[in-house]
Amino acid sequence: MSKKRHYSQDEKYAILMSAKDIGVSKAAEIAGLHYTTIYGWRSDLTVLGKKAFLAYKPSRPGRGVKKISADQEAAILDVWKKNPGYGPGQIRNQLRRQGITISSVTVRKILKGNGYKSSKKEDKNDKRWHRFEASRPLELAQMDILERYINKLKVYVILLIDDYSRFILSFRILEKTSVDCIIDLVDEAVQKYGKMGEMLTDRGFVFYSWRGINRFEKWLEVSGIDHTHASPHHPQTLGKVEALNRRIQSELFKQQQFSTLGHAVTGIEKWVDHYNYHRPHQGIGGVLTPGERFHGQTRKVLDKISKGVNLEQENTIINRSLLTISRTDNGQIILTVLGQSLAFQGGHNGTGSKP
Repeated sequence: MSKKRHYSQDEKYAILMSAKDIGVSKAAEIAGLHYTTIYGWRSDLTVLGKKAFLAYKPSRPGRGVKKISADQEAAILDVWKKNPGYGPGQIRNQLRRQGITISSVTVRKILKGNGYKSSKKEDKNDKRWHRFEASRPLELAQMDILERYINKLKVYVILLIDDYSRFILSFRILEKTSVDCIIDLVDEAVQKYGKMGEMLTDRGFVFYSWRGINRFEKWLEVSGIDHTHASPHHPQTLGKVEALNRRIQSELFKQQQFSTLGHAVTGIEKWVDHYNYHRPHQGIGGVLTPGERFHGQTRKVLDKISKGVNLEQENTIINRSLLTISRTDNGQIILTVLGQSLAFQGGHNGTGSKP
């Protein structure tokens, strides 16, 4: 195997000037480089300026750049093509589910070489808020309303998610919102997946009444679901569903144009299915889908990933278990059936007793 050549700053600059005339791909081919290397040099030149670029001395000159195969590059671009709203981290995690391990730095280089532009939020080192997370499915649900336009028609997208898994329990897209629609949405989720213990919403008129109690709050009370309201002027309280709102905008509404309300409903249905069962979620470790965490498949999936199994080639049907079992730090066993939790203390004879 021939030793990898290292270029001086003068040589790099000459190649960059050549790329202006003949194009990056051709210049990279002549120099025996990967085109993303030239894009990296171009970025350095833009930031440093010509004088500082030429005077720059790499701190570790013999290390070189990790080579990526044509198959790996094709895999990156294939995931990006199918999911144009994904960022480098999400693409890296999606590839891990296919048994392909590539660093997010390498993914970013390939994407930038093909026209990817990172968002301001991605580049900015934001202060991270500490957020509460439920300890099991259906312990807490969050709901919010997103306003969008389909052509000139104003519509409302309502999303209900499980706090623990980020699983979308139900959704609606409506021309008008009402308390009845909200009750119907939550009741549909309860009938399908089980009752949540607590509901978190903002203080919008369909969720909250400043005078007394509205019908939605009364319905939750009768159903035995606690209702918590987000603090005014503090969107971080509803951080998970707010993040979901941003995600559906970047991955769906900014990627597709809907001509009618019915067309939009079909588009959201497909997106929700992909989000729940195919898209790894950054907020729950980066490699699990919300559906896998919600339906208790975490250990099984992580074990397969550790063995290099390509999950995308497997049967992705998840058994929607209506029963989940978890254990608290003090050894208490929580048995959840359709959202109803029963607590037991483990006995020496293998049986449990209700506290």
